[in-house]
Amino acid sequence: MPKFYKTFYVQKISIFILGFSIGVISIWPGMISGNSRKCFFNILKDGSDGSVKIGTLFSINPNYLIKIKKNKNKYFKILLIGDACFRRF
Repeated sequence: MPKFYKTFYVQKISIFILGFSIGVISIWPGMISGNSRKCFFNILKDGSDGSVKIGTLFSINPNYLIKIKKNKNKYFKILLIGDACFRRF
């Protein structure tokens, strides 16, 4: 019986990971390209200390900058940064 449960959970976990990956890639199709990921991590790294470089600001659409500044929730800020980098490809 324990072997059945192990294979059952491995199947569930693999299906969950596959579904999650397909879902994220369908929402943010630019996630596959390396330049988009570099953009995302550069923005997070640059903005983590509180001061942002001018080049980073020019890499984001001004509408997204306004939305990011108005938002108080950090989770939504990361989602907006992801939209700014991953939806343009």
